[in-house]
Amino acid sequence: MSKVKFIFCTHNHQPIGNFGWVFEKAYRSAYKPFMDIMLNHPKIKWNMHASGMLWEYFEKEHPDYIKDVKKLTNSGNLEILSGGYYEPLMASIPNRDKIGQITKLTKYIKKTFCCKEVNGLWLAERVWEPGMAKVLSASGCQYSVLDDSHFVAAGMNAENLSGYYTTEDEGYSLNIFPINKKMRYLIPFGLIEDILKYFKKLIEKNPGRDIVVVMADDGEKFGMWPTTYQHVYENKWLENFLVALEENSDIVETATFSEILEIKKSSGRVYLPCASYEEMSEWTLPVEVQQSFENILERYKYDDVRKRFLHGGFWRNFLTRYEEANNMHKKMLYVSKKIEKCLEHEKRHSQKAAYDLYAGQCNCAYWHGVFGGLYLPHLRNAIYNKLLKAEELYNKSMLKKASWNVFDFNCDSHEEYLYESKTQNIYVLPSNGGSIFEWDVFKFHHNLLDVLTRRYESYHKKLKDNAEKTVLINDDDSHIQTIHNDSVRVKEVGLDKYLVYDKYKRASLIDHFFTNNIKNEDFIFNCYEEKGDFFNGMYEPEIKYSKKFFKKSTRLVLSRYGKVDGKDVKVTKEIVPIPNGYNVKYEIKNNSNEDLDVCFAPEQIFAFTSKSGDDYSVLKDVDIWKRYDSYLNMEVEIKFSEKGEIFVYPVETVSNSDNGFEKTYQGTVVLPLIKCLVNPGEVKKFSFSTIANLKKQKGL
Repeated sequence: MSKVKFIFCTHNHQPIGNFGWVFEKAYRSAYKPFMDIMLNHPKIKWNMHASGMLWEYFEKEHPDYIKDVKKLTNSGNLEILSGGYYEPLMASIPNRDKIGQITKLTKYIKKTFCCKEVNGLWLAERVWEPGMAKVLSASGCQYSVLDDSHFVAAGMNAENLSGYYTTEDEGYSLNIFPINKKMRYLIPFGLIEDILKYFKKLIEKNPGRDIVVVMADDGEKFGMWPTTYQHVYENKWLENFLVALEENSDIVETATFSEILEIKKSSGRVYLPCASYEEMSEWTLPVEVQQSFENILERYKYDDVRKRFLHGGFWRNFLTRYEEANNMHKKMLYVSKKIEKCLEHEKRHSQKAAYDLYAGQCNCAYWHGVFGGLYLPHLRNAIYNKLLKAEELYNKSMLKKASWNVFDFNCDSHEEYLYESKTQNIYVLPSNGGSIFEWDVFKFHHNLLDVLTRRYESYHKKLKDNAEKTVLINDDDSHIQTIHNDSVRVKEVGLDKYLVYDKYKRASLIDHFFTNNIKNEDFIFNCYEEKGDFFNGMYEPEIKYSKKFFKKSTRLVLSRYGKVDGKDVKVTKEIVPIPNGYNVKYEIKNNSNEDLDVCFAPEQIFAFTSKSGDDYSVLKDVDIWKRYDSYLNMEVEIKFSEKGEIFVYPVETVSNSDNGFEKTYQGTVVLPLIKCLVNPGEVKKFSFSTIANLKKQKGL
């Protein structure tokens, strides 16, 4: 009689930078109870992948978990998959780093669990690009696991998929197991009898041959996703499911991936297009078409013939949707090239630098879907922290002197100007208002301009339309929740009031011109008019050199001829790097025949690690502004050349996550208001210095 060979696989991961309590919550609510139940079912074979940092956490905080895994691998009940040690999106990192990440995790698994072979590889977010087959095969990988939607995108019928298929690139072969979407949604949210009925249906459709069915998905759905702990463990869904598998051994038998490779031949050759799971293809689309695509999917939800031809975007589209993700990605690639030079020259600490680089490639902060991802500052901060640690090690042995480097850093066909030294980086974007878009201070391993712009997301419409019908999240929810639930759940009331969208990408040295009666509230909620075209216009850059007291220095001079209130105006700003900061000098020249009477406001913004009670303020008659970050023990100080009024306010975004809509602090804006009454042909001058230093401790 035919049987279903059922491959049960969990993928466990927590990102770099996630809070310790989240790791512990995941362990106690998902990883540990899941393992305890599996230990009690020696007849069940299963498969597991965990990212390297999670293995490190288990080893340090819960060594008994490592012992349990080793027990199951030794008994043959559990197969462990390798992957990128720090869970990178393989398609987004250089091939040399792919090999390095895989090698690091494979070595760890072999050493820790005494595994002779590690045949499988988990691909983060199941993101696939055809050229990956060669490098994955060359790394020693025999198979990987992807969604059946990948195969459907290649023209195959999901209902007919079974076993595994073989792809190749340049003659390097790789086997791919398709994940059954129906199983992914039924486990653990569906009725167990429906799963068994599905197995029986497959057997009836395929008499005389065994059918391989794969369920591979996040381990966190077994207890950590909202309300699933009660369903999976207290209501014994998982226990009952495993018992049902054991009691129905005449129709279903569990197996590991490698066992199927040994007993079954490939089901055929396949070439898969760029793809990920279906939900990802929706999230990557530009926001203006995302809702339309979702409407079309809903329209053809039950029409499998038409639906199979509907495909959204693919992962790299996030790099066009979010400039912040692209900058972080290009920073990672830039640091990777530097570390490659370290390794080639066998410099001291080069391997440590490589591991910091790998940690900075952890995928979670580079994109945004149903989980917070890019919207979570602590995840982005962790990426920059690791990348800057790697870059600092490079600087120690390879950077000879501080200098301005000019090249197309963000791959937009415009040149960026990067000041790089052993203490700081200052990255300038002449094509977007002559702004500073990255300021790295190595003392803190922190990018002080890692701020997310407030932008419209398609799910904001859902919040706006249901502002009076939201459900405030509490711990008493008893119904089963999946991450695909449509209820409008919020973490605080009134979030719709914070759906404010910026007119420009957030950065420092954004040059605004307002009317003289501008109010702080107007600026916060974008209820104002830009009187000039400088805030996002093109500036002409020039590097100038000077010598003072036998010391050579360089400065970047940016200038633009534009319009302010219909009048011809030239703005020149000079950026001079100083220890742990920079000086900026402005000249505003009135080239018209009329008086210029406006308010000039050069915006700066800083990515502190938390919001301060003083972030909503209007300061009068001041020429110094300071802000202390207790987590970093860092103080940012701005000294202005003249006293005046300063607007200060926090930039906060509203995003959706698996737990509902939430407001997140991204950074603090500091906006000095400079009265500009300039006669024809005359110049208004203004300057300030910005410095980030360690907070001086009293008594030291």
